[in-house]
Amino acid sequence: MSIELDGVALIRHVRDPDTRSTKELRSVYDIRTSESRRIVEHKIPSLEGSILQDMGREPVTIFFKGVLYGDDAKAGLETIHASFRAGKPVTFSSNIAGIAEVTQVLIEDLRAQDVVSSTNRFRYSIVLREYLVPAEEEQPPPSQEEQAEEATEDAADEASEAVNYITGKVVDSEGNPAPDVSVKITWDGGEYTVKTDEEGVYRKDDVEPGKYKVTVDASGYEDIEEEVTVG
Repeated sequence: MSIELDGVALIRHVRDPDTRSTKELRSVYDIRTSESRRIVEHKIPSLEGSILQDMGREPVTIFFKGVLYGDDAKAGLETIHASFRAGKPVTFSSNIAGIAEVTQVLIEDLRAQDVVSSTNRFRYSIVLREYLVPAEEEQPPPSQEEQAEEATEDAADEASEAVNYITGKVVDSEGNPAPDVSVKITWDGGEYTVKTDEEGVYRKDDVEPGKYKVTVDASGYEDIEEEVTVG
């Protein structure tokens, strides 16, 4: 049988090699454990029955008494006491059935006393509670509105990047479509000339990203120049 708490072995028996008398003794007794499961009862509206839901097991509680004797007994007890005062999880290992899977504990209670009739001999009682690492909180999924907004923004970005043409409409002084009008589209790399259709609409496809200047060869447009950015 073995128990180790925060690096301190609580079960050990060392004899003097010459006299065979006990040089160091660490032992535990009156070991008790408590283990339970968390059961939640859900009432069913309008019915007499209910549903029991198993929420998992509670942390194991371990209680035992012990004796520390020898030159290092006081130092070992002080180590355990320091961990108790710190209130932080400490390592735990044992091969005792029922608690062999426990690897971390919190020291909930510690009581110790000197044995008056013997030097370097201490008695103690201790209560340990298994420490279970808290589960990480799940992040709530994004709302449908957020998803829709992100999808709309992505679609708008894709559409903006996909625009690689220049188009417009030419009308006369009375607002009627002006067909067969020449429209010049100039840029640093050259010049395009297109004609308006019967609806007065012109369009130039497959243009490279960049800045373009558009002028219309029609009455009323002599001093008008539009700048268009593609991409």
